[in-house]
Amino acid sequence: MVTKDADSKTTATKRPAATTSKAPTSSSAAVSRTAASPSRLRAGAPAKSAAIPTATSSASSKAPGVKTSAPSKPVSSLKSPAGSPTASKPTGASSSSKTGATAGKAGPKGGSKGGAKSGASKSSAEHEAAEDSGPDPAAEAARRAELEAKAAAEMEALRRAAWQAQVEYERKQEAKRRQQREEEAKRKKEEAALRKSLLEAAYDGEDDQIRAGLSRAREAGYLRPDPVEAADGHGNTLLSEAAAGGAVSTVQMLLQLGAQPNSRGEFLRTPLWRAAFLGKEEVVPALLQGGADPRIGNEGGELPEHVAPAAIKEVIKAWDVAKTDMLIQQIESRQLERAAAVQAERAHAVRGCEESVAAAEEANSRAQQALKHARMELEKRIHEYDTCVEEKKPEGLTQVALDEVHQAEQMVEDSRRRAVEAAEVLDAARLQLRREQQQQLAEGGEDAEALPGVQVAVRALNDVLIRDVGGLIAASGKWPLVIDTSGQASVFLRYQDTNYVNALNSRHMEPHMLRRSLLGSIRYGKAMVLDLQDCDLWPEMPRMFDQVQPGLLASLMDKSLLAGERYASLIRVEDGEEYDKNKFQESRIKAFGLIVLTAARMPNPQLLAQTYAVRVMITE
Repeated sequence: MVTKDADSKTTATKRPAATTSKAPTSSSAAVSRTAASPSRLRAGAPAKSAAIPTATSSASSKAPGVKTSAPSKPVSSLKSPAGSPTASKPTGASSSSKTGATAGKAGPKGGSKGGAKSGASKSSAEHEAAEDSGPDPAAEAARRAELEAKAAAEMEALRRAAWQAQVEYERKQEAKRRQQREEEAKRKKEEAALRKSLLEAAYDGEDDQIRAGLSRAREAGYLRPDPVEAADGHGNTLLSEAAAGGAVSTVQMLLQLGAQPNSRGEFLRTPLWRAAFLGKEEVVPALLQGGADPRIGNEGGELPEHVAPAAIKEVIKAWDVAKTDMLIQQIESRQLERAAAVQAERAHAVRGCEESVAAAEEANSRAQQALKHARMELEKRIHEYDTCVEEKKPEGLTQVALDEVHQAEQMVEDSRRRAVEAAEVLDAARLQLRREQQQQLAEGGEDAEALPGVQVAVRALNDVLIRDVGGLIAASGKWPLVIDTSGQASVFLRYQDTNYVNALNSRHMEPHMLRRSLLGSIRYGKAMVLDLQDCDLWPEMPRMFDQVQPGLLASLMDKSLLAGERYASLIRVEDGEEYDKNKFQESRIKAFGLIVLTAARMPNPQLLAQTYAVRVMITE
């Protein structure tokens, strides 16, 4: 040990300048870095001397280590082994010798190791300063991971809630349709009961009950077009039943109400024929005076006088058929007048319904625009939140972005609810218009709105859309339209090798991005998915595609864009060699496809006419 100390001192004496220059510099850097850490000072921790590592403890047996009284004090405050301050000594060989000796003892071989040990001390000080200058990187990473996991969980919860809401909506719609079917069945049952009641009342001559039944039928819209002509399953009308029952007052009342005197029921028998056959002598004159023609026979050619008793035969023979011709002419004139009045009434009702439809369409358009803007705002807020997460913004800023996402989602939900209500009002107005345009709707629920599209399960989408098994889409000559109110098809298509374009995302619809999505799909033989979501965006699509190239959407829909290398007009110089015209292969061009996706239950009629509609069946 004595030899080592002597060697160290000798070495320090021989090279005072180098040793002196390194030791104070290292100590000064350590002091300044320690002082720069406010976290240590606030915590009350003692300042560490980076200039003298723990390895110097072996040398401290001979000479005490250099002590630093405070982080802010200069190097001149260092004390010598004897306890006297070094600042009192002049700068000279002896002073540098002691300082060099102290530095030299830091290493096992003398002053030659002092510079290396000083560098290690500096590195240790820098490491401690880096730790003190900010939060722990591992803790920060854990915090951000926790934040991202929390956000992902919230987004997953939102998606799950949206799916549950969609399923619940479909269930409500199905319940509504079931209720409509039940109401229609109830309506048919009531109508059948009313018809039976009227026929029985006519046969029995119960005039008051007939009037009440006819009034109820007109109010409820039963027995259209004219309840007076209500008949049984064989075509026997109320007048025919009244004639067969011999109810004179009922026959007269029905004729005054405009009943057809020569209607033909079972076996083509007229009311007069039935009355003559059954011997109802009291009603025959009333029928003849009401326009009944005795020259009309049954399906076997038998006339009323052929099957009538003798008394009725005399009445019929005495009747002047010229008067019958005149009465028939008058009846036909009255029928024309009534038809004109009914036609005028129907036209007035149609105009009223058309006005209602126009108002409903305007309200629906406003609601769709509001929904569109709300969804675009949501896309922006989601992008802002994703940017905060990716760029590792402060937690407060990220939370604000997430709160704005929630607010935008609420706006979308409110707008979607109003859009659904407006669409339901529009559907009801259109249905009423159709009812007024048609005189008599067919039974069996044909008036119910038919949902367009071939029904396909989600698991069959790959066969139908991607592989086109059976070639049904190719045979149609149209691009497929996927009608999916559940969102399952959207998830399926996103996981396929497709270029997905969200029509509500301004970045996706930017001309350059839209052009590259289309051109890339043609170049690599994949499908481009145009997602309209639940908004009626199809009328706006031509304008959006025109920003890329005039008439682009029309040429894409009729597939003329793929003929004669017309797609090459989409290539730009900035696309580079990858999109060189010679690299487009015919097989890949043929594999290209456009898939239009919509979540609207009833898509735009023009879109339906231009595409092959496929409706996704909802599965839990």
